[in-house]
Order: sequence, then C-alpha cells, then structure tokens
Amino acid sequence: MELNIADTIRNLRKKMGITQEELANEIGVTAQAVSKWERGEGYPDITLLPDIAEYFHVTLDILCGIDEQKKREQISSIIDATANAPYAEGVKIAREGLAKFPHAVQLRTNLARALMGCTATWTPPREVLEEVIGLYESINYHSAYPNDLSPNDVFLLCQAYVSVGEHKKARQLALQMNGKYESQRIWCRILKGEELVSHIQNSLIQTLPDIHFMVKDILKTNCYTTEEKITVCKKMIEVYALFDESRDWPIGLIFSYQLYTLIAILSMKLQDTNGSLMALDKAAELAVRTDLLPCEGTPTSLLINRIDYRDLSGTTSERAILRQEIEAESAFAPLGQMPEFEQILAKLS
Repeated sequence: MELNIADTIRNLRKKMGITQEELANEIGVTAQAVSKWERGEGYPDITLLPDIAEYFHVTLDILCGIDEQKKREQISSIIDATANAPYAEGVKIAREGLAKFPHAVQLRTNLARALMGCTATWTPPREVLEEVIGLYESINYHSAYPNDLSPNDVFLLCQAYVSVGEHKKARQLALQMNGKYESQRIWCRILKGEELVSHIQNSLIQTLPDIHFMVKDILKTNCYTTEEKITVCKKMIEVYALFDESRDWPIGLIFSYQLYTLIAILSMKLQDTNGSLMALDKAAELAVRTDLLPCEGTPTSLLINRIDYRDLSGTTSERAILRQEIEAESAFAPLGQMPEFEQILAKLS
C-alpha cells in the first residue's frame, strides 16, 4: 500500500501554521530532515512516527496516509459499481456514495452522470435535470472553468442546460470549450433547424483541409506502393465529389486537381503514360472550371449549400498555377513533345 506521509506532514504542518524548523525542534530532528520528508525523498524513522502523530493529534493511519488511500479505493469502487449497474440501481449507489463522502468531487460528477444516464438519446425529467445542474455548479471549478470538468461532464451539463431552456448558459459553456470535437458535440445540442444545418456544414468543410494535407503527408512516406498511393488519391477525389457533386465549390475543385496531378506523377513512375495524360487532362479540366466560378458564391451541393466562399486565388488563376507546376515537374519530361501533353498545356493558357 502506498504511503502518503510527505503530503500528510506538509498539510498538517501548514494547517497548524508552523515552519519546518519549528516542527523539527519539537520532534528532535533537523529542518533539513523535515524538508526531505515533505519532498517525498525519505520517511521519518519508524521510532519517530508515534511522536509526530501525537504532536499533530492524529492516528498513525492518518499520518501515513492510509485512511486517504482507503478513501480513494472506496470512491473508485463506488464509481465502478455505479457504471456497471442498471439506471435506478446506479443512481442509488451514486447517492449513497456521495452521502458517505459528501466532499468528493468525483462522486458529485458520478451522481450527475448516473442521473443523466450518460446518453444523448434520453432526456431525464426536469427535476432530475435541475439536480444535475446543481451538482455540476456546486463543484468549485470556476478558476479554470470549464477545464476542471471532463469533456463528457461539460457535454452533459450543456445537455442539461439545453433541456431546461438555459440556452444562454449552454452557449457560454460551448464558447469556453477547448477541444474541437467536444465543442462540436455541444453546439449540435444547442442549435436547431437552419442554424444547426449551417453550423454542421461549416464544421464538416473545416475538417476537409486537415484531411487533405494529412493524406498528402502519408503519401510522401514509403509505407504504400505506387499503385496503393494512386488508389488513395482516387478515394480522396471521391470524397470531394461526395461533398461537391455539382462541382461549384472552389476548394473541392482545387484539392481534386492537386490529387489528379499527383496521380499523373505516380503514373509516370509506373511508366503508364496514358494514365498520366488522363490524370493531367482531368486536373486541367478542374483548374479551368475553378477559374470559371464567380469570385464569391454559395455551392449548390446538398452537403455544402449553406456555406459561402470567396475567391482565394487573388490575381493568379488556377490554370496558371497548375501549368507552372506541370512545367516544373521533371517526371513529365518524357511527355514533352506528345500532342496530348501540348493540348493539356494549351487548356491552361
């Protein structure tokens, strides 16, 4: 069993309002020895423990931190039992546990979770929701609000706020969330109708650039064969087409032509000239299509028809960017004098 003498002596000494030197004088040791004990770098001699316990008016168990260890074990056991029990029984176990250890923050959150049923598919009665809110709000986490609660507890508190109509508190909570995933869960509980659809669409779109560049990074490794890399590129192009089936969203078009260009380079490694030319032709087609879009607008595809875009390229056209990339890529040198290659470059002029 782990002893917690260091913490216990330090806490008892501070509670009594004495210095390490004063304690040392009382029990007949040096201040350096007391300092060493409190840093956890050693224990008092066993013969000193009764004198130290008597000085602080505590039992040897308390001095050694055994009571605290037992308390932690009991709290952990209560939390485990709550989680493994059916709803009504779990709530009962959680209530009894909190009654036994009324100041244990873990058991307050444990009861709140039990009352909520830890599910997004069932809403408890209002009186239960108000009890949940009271439990969470009673926790002294204001100094780092809401980071002293776990992301799941923050979500449950937000869910309770929304269910009782406290939307302002739910929004304030969501705005203070640091984790992207947890924050999105909360906002999806707060927002309704068109506002919810718009939020989700924008959130989905914001994830695509992250995915795009991560995929490009893994393709730079040697963990895939050339054929496998081409397959990955094609799968990502299908993902962009899923979001942008109308082909009127600049980001989806740009990401797609970048991947077609990569397919063309990979095809040259396989000495697949026809495959490379086909990929370059598709890349050119998408670059041209991008330049033909208005400078700003709203896509029409169902998954992105609530987002707005603005021209990202400035004065440089996507055709010019792609042509420059193709002309600078040494892998395309063998295509140099082929009519099909010249036609592709002509499209980009």
